[in-house]
Amino acid sequence: MKRPALYIGLPYIMGLLIASRLDILSWSVILLTAFGIILYRRSVWKYVVLSTLSCLIACCCYWHHDSMTAQKQKDFAGLEILFTGQVMQKTAYPSGNADYLLKGRINRGDTLANIELFIDDDSFNYGDILMVSGRPERITSDYLFDDESYSRAKNVFLCFDLYTEKEILEVRPLEKQTLVSIIYDWRTRMTERIQACMPSDTASMLTGMLFGDKTELRHSVKTSLYRTGIGHILAVSGLHLDFLAMCANWILEKLRAGRKSKFILSAILCGLFVICAGGTVSVKRACIMILISQSGKLFFRQADAFNSLSIAMLILGLENPFVIHSTAFWLSCSGAFGIGVVAQDMTKEFPDDEFYHLLLKDLIVFTWTFVIILPVSVRYFREFSLISPLTNLFLTPVCLVSILMGVFAIGFGCQGMMAEFFLHLADKLNSMILTISDFFAGMSWTHTSADSEILCFLLDAGMILVIGCHIMFRNKKLTSFSVVIALMVTGISVNLERISQADDLKIAILGEENQCLLAVRRGADAVLFDMTGDYYAPDYAEIYLESAGVSDLESLYLCNPKEKAIRRYEEYLAFFVPEEIWLMKETDFRMPSLPDCETYSAERKELLFHGAKIEISQKQIRIEYAEKIFICKNDKTEISETPDILTIYGKSKNIQPECGFLLILDKNELYLPDAHTYLDENNLEVTVSENGGCRVRRLYGTD
Repeated sequence: MKRPALYIGLPYIMGLLIASRLDILSWSVILLTAFGIILYRRSVWKYVVLSTLSCLIACCCYWHHDSMTAQKQKDFAGLEILFTGQVMQKTAYPSGNADYLLKGRINRGDTLANIELFIDDDSFNYGDILMVSGRPERITSDYLFDDESYSRAKNVFLCFDLYTEKEILEVRPLEKQTLVSIIYDWRTRMTERIQACMPSDTASMLTGMLFGDKTELRHSVKTSLYRTGIGHILAVSGLHLDFLAMCANWILEKLRAGRKSKFILSAILCGLFVICAGGTVSVKRACIMILISQSGKLFFRQADAFNSLSIAMLILGLENPFVIHSTAFWLSCSGAFGIGVVAQDMTKEFPDDEFYHLLLKDLIVFTWTFVIILPVSVRYFREFSLISPLTNLFLTPVCLVSILMGVFAIGFGCQGMMAEFFLHLADKLNSMILTISDFFAGMSWTHTSADSEILCFLLDAGMILVIGCHIMFRNKKLTSFSVVIALMVTGISVNLERISQADDLKIAILGEENQCLLAVRRGADAVLFDMTGDYYAPDYAEIYLESAGVSDLESLYLCNPKEKAIRRYEEYLAFFVPEEIWLMKETDFRMPSLPDCETYSAERKELLFHGAKIEISQKQIRIEYAEKIFICKNDKTEISETPDILTIYGKSKNIQPECGFLLILDKNELYLPDAHTYLDENNLEVTVSENGGCRVRRLYGTD
């Protein structure tokens, strides 16, 4: 048993995953599989039994944790409660709002809970105790973000937001400073000083790399970094901790410190760094692996990366069974597996005599890491970078130097001539990174969307093929060849799927409740119609265009323009700049200064979009394509025809005509949902094929 932790750690995580998706009856299949393996190879029965037992224990832990935490807390949703909790995390926004994570008790009883509090007051700090009275709501997901899974990973199931009935009855500031509060206050001071010494974008990027704080980073900047494939530098993880540990070890080597001194100092440094980074899953995983590696040197043993990763995953799973709902957990573990296990094994015999050999070896390492992370990226993100191996090869070292400059500046308290010198260097490096990222992010071939019905299936099948090929033949060249074949088949299949749908007209109805934003696209071209001017309409527009793989936004029509929403279009359409903006209603405020974009005004407009005839007015959109008629109208607007697809936004009180598909966004409407009526639903996509066929699909959810 060369790697004993593998037979406990990985099955335990697999058990948590199974428990979150399957019921107890599905265990019959797992037990039959284990029994079959034992019959086929009796010599491995100990390992199979150990793995099956670990998997079963994980399922029991998950189900117990679910019943004792999630179900109990959800029972209080909508009820009047008194919650007393301590501020454990704080996220302040430039608008003056703040998001707090409170840990405490409900009704001063035995029910422990973590509750999210989102209010327009950012004056509370870590450690403050708040007493809140009100009716919390269950956290639910929407098209913009999977809040339910994100919060579940943090054991948060209830929230008080800006619009929830609530009242803060009492605030008790932290009486005695703790180590955590001291570190949080210090981090806040350093962040403020960095923001004061550097331009906004580069300062926010530096604080993101140092502390994982991305709240001040503009949305377009984050998008460009993720599209370029280096967005991981904003998530404080193993890269940062490994780099700092390497610098600390170099200093200790120069001081001729002993093995025990190195281990103790490394443990202290890692612990402080985990607190400073907010105790994220990725930094905890990295901390555990580094300490295992350092302990190996202490006992004259060589630590194994795969074994260390299995132990780290096991510890994180034992600490919080809901960790498997965390995107950061899967990205961090898959990245560590790719760069620390697979890539090292594949390049073990690669020559490194010359400089170009080292560059080529690093490129292969980043390529294998990209391949391992790809299935996770496709499942959790709407698009992913195709040039990640290349950009990481050249830009990650620059990011590390920038981080080092930031660490030096922090060493001087981010004040004084020396600190300003190091921050100036960090500013220049970050400016170069952002310039390169913006350049590549604006090119359509550098990234691709993950919105494909067969993409996840093909990647899962390819992953099974590669793993099976490696286990059966143990041949690196054959394994590499199987990866190439799997990626080629996936890429060709996805492109064939897109080609087959190239002539389909897709109409997305986006927004929240009665708000309505239409995105009409064919292939990679699109047109936007903002019917209501909702504040979050640009968010919906950017996410849909991104996930649909749109590269050319021809025009944006603002039927009911509002200043706050238009200001957000400036930021959220930074990489989807429309060729023209049309105002269907006069305004008296400044329009967004988008490059190469002209603004026009009209009360009515007709548009021919790839064979679709579109008629636009302030309260109605009519689209005719393939002899099918789609109408989206305000509830007070009369229509003189019976369309094939009808969408009603606003508070509808009138009887609507019969049609093929009826989409009503008002939740108070008396219609009964049936095979053709979609009531109180938004974020739907209507597909009209070239032969006249129609279908409607939900853009998120399981139904």
